[in-house]
Amino acid sequence: MGISIYSVIVSTVIYNICLIAITLLRRKGLIHAKYVSGLILFMTLLAALRMIIPLDLDQALVLRSLLLLPVLKRAFTEPLWGSVSVGRLILMAWGAGALFFATRDLVTQLRFHLEMRRMLPVREERVERIAAEYPGRYRIKVSPGISLPFVEGLFMPTIYLPAITLSDEDWRNIFRHETQHIRSHDEWKKLIFRLMRSLFWWNPLARTSEEDISLLIELQCDDRVVGSGDFARQESYLRTMMTLMRRHIGTKEPILASPMIARQTQMELRFAALLAPAPKHGKLLQRWGRPLLLALFLASYFVIWQPAGFPAEQDILDAPPGFVAVDITPDVTNTENSFILYKDGEYKLYIDGEYVCCLDDQFLDSPDFKHIPVIKGE
Repeated sequence: MGISIYSVIVSTVIYNICLIAITLLRRKGLIHAKYVSGLILFMTLLAALRMIIPLDLDQALVLRSLLLLPVLKRAFTEPLWGSVSVGRLILMAWGAGALFFATRDLVTQLRFHLEMRRMLPVREERVERIAAEYPGRYRIKVSPGISLPFVEGLFMPTIYLPAITLSDEDWRNIFRHETQHIRSHDEWKKLIFRLMRSLFWWNPLARTSEEDISLLIELQCDDRVVGSGDFARQESYLRTMMTLMRRHIGTKEPILASPMIARQTQMELRFAALLAPAPKHGKLLQRWGRPLLLALFLASYFVIWQPAGFPAEQDILDAPPGFVAVDITPDVTNTENSFILYKDGEYKLYIDGEYVCCLDDQFLDSPDFKHIPVIKGE
């Protein structure tokens, strides 16, 4: 078990496929569909974890690339000057950009956190009384400087609340929403996706899908708060969001926080998702969607994509004593002196009537072998 650049490449491809799926669903207007949004969020989270843990297992099936990966390998390892190669320059630029964006996000989040700490708290006995109905490991801060409810904090979350007059039912809906974010560890999810955005700073999909991922997190939270409850509970929850939208001043959303209210376009999608009927195969998706995605995630570790080819001439010259190199290029092998015998499920190469080696079937279409006839044995 180890980590190779090719496992990182596979993880990168998988994560960006998820970003493409999010973009296509948004354009088709399906990103807020009931049950679908939760599965897309789960799939993207697994793809992000695949990026963080790019392992090569010893039991994995190796898929050999005869064309694409060898070409990329030669292109990226080609030295420009001295020992500096194209690949090294790209990795240096990639790393510098990722470090810049991650540092920028960290500074922005720290400034926001310090700004929230400086806000003067006020005591609201009714809010404290209702908060006692929703036990958990979190703190509460009510302040006139806060314009909308949100939760912020990784290790010790704090629910920030505006000092406004609301009904008891509105406060209960707010606490249901924010405590659900805490139970779902949504701040950690946002941190992972934010790190992925910094890592793929060069990919425009990583930037455009950021708001979509935030929407998916809110859709999942709404669904877990209201769920398949009766219409009265949904109506109460929607009415609370409408009340907060009317009072919302438009404060910029912090990077690692989960506000109950966002911009109008996102709120329209959340309303539509709450009011939409369950899809025809909703229960099937809900029951088997996550296990299937988890199985595919685990299965991805048992497939490795690596380049395949033949040793360079210098490698053959530097080979240890006793190593025998056989030239099997098209200049040496031809239809008269060479053939491949397929017998007992194996492809065996013969040159001048003598057995040379056993070939993998993926090599048969390579330029060095495709001109050699294949004979099926008894």
